[in-house]
Amino acid sequence: MKETLFIINPASARGRTLRLWGETRRELSGSEFEEHLTSGAGEASAVTREALIRGARRVIAVGGDGTLGEIINGYFDSSGNAVNPEASIGLIASGTGSDFQRSLTARSVDIGSILKSEGTRIDAAQATFATKDGAASRTMINLASFGLGGEAVAIVNGWRDRLPGWFGGQLRYAAAAVRALAAYKNVRVEVELDDRKIQIESFLIAVANGRYAGGGMMFAPHAELDDGLLDVILTDCASRLDIIRELPRIRWGGHLKNPKVMERRAREVSITSDSPLAVDIDGEMVGHTPARVRVLPGAVRFLAL
Repeated sequence: MKETLFIINPASARGRTLRLWGETRRELSGSEFEEHLTSGAGEASAVTREALIRGARRVIAVGGDGTLGEIINGYFDSSGNAVNPEASIGLIASGTGSDFQRSLTARSVDIGSILKSEGTRIDAAQATFATKDGAASRTMINLASFGLGGEAVAIVNGWRDRLPGWFGGQLRYAAAAVRALAAYKNVRVEVELDDRKIQIESFLIAVANGRYAGGGMMFAPHAELDDGLLDVILTDCASRLDIIRELPRIRWGGHLKNPKVMERRAREVSITSDSPLAVDIDGEMVGHTPARVRVLPGAVRFLAL
């Protein structure tokens, strides 16, 4: 097993990712690495875990947030422990949203430098939630949303390969959010932030490690990837009209000025609701509340590309 493995999602970005990999591969000519093209959902997790067990020191995602999310879930076991904590994860972003890339402040000048880099430590989070088959867990690197966000993600993923290429990113997510508003109905929610409890009427909650979701919407403008805390964005008694008004302002974080929007921070967040709220983790609809998210401080050695 070579020290560096690139995992490429050839279906990402309607084929643009495969072309990007072709260009990147030429830049890496003469370097030692392995590559794997995925052919189905979940494959990247299994390939990552096997590679780390066999001694890989770097696993690089070539694709979107979904590909990165699968690799992160291969980096950790079901208990939230890194398979090899000294190995690094990286990202060459090319996807519909590529939101996690927007939160990264550093970039490598030379793609070849990643074959020598060990990366820097950033946080991740372990989420547990309900499914039709019982409780499940998943590792999160960017953001989890509850309620409207989860409903919108389900719609976006249902539109894959059905919409023209120009109708992508932020426009696609905004359209999905508007469509999801048809099911918008505030429910009684109890949010536990470490040892503090908050009672709200809500249908839109976000628990963030990164700042962006939804194709560039700045849900958590003050989130930091390495502070050991989760940023929690809560709405309380917000109406459909409130949400529609805030959609343009979310692009730059202006929604936090709305008195019906609260920003909190915590190491662990538990969410229970009178009616189940859809749960989206890193752009994938995974289940529903009740849910719990706990930060994994400095758990990922990450390569900024």
